[in-house]
Amino acid sequence: MRTQERYEQAIAWFSENMPIAESELHFQNEYQLLVAVMLSAQCIDKRVNLVTPALFDAYPTIEDLADS
Repeated sequence: MRTQERYEQAIAWFSENMPIAESELHFQNEYQLLVAVMLSAQCIDKRVNLVTPALFDAYPTIEDLADS
């Protein structure tokens, strides 16, 4: 099976079985989603949701985070 065929098969399966993609991560904008996803690669989503409110209070924008 070629890569393109595997890709199409995977997309078809998800389209049929999980048509609405939902995240367990809590976020309000793209910046917060990006940070939460990177953190979730290191620990569970529940832990990310516990620590990100304080992080986003301290660094409400990506510019604030970059300047730190």
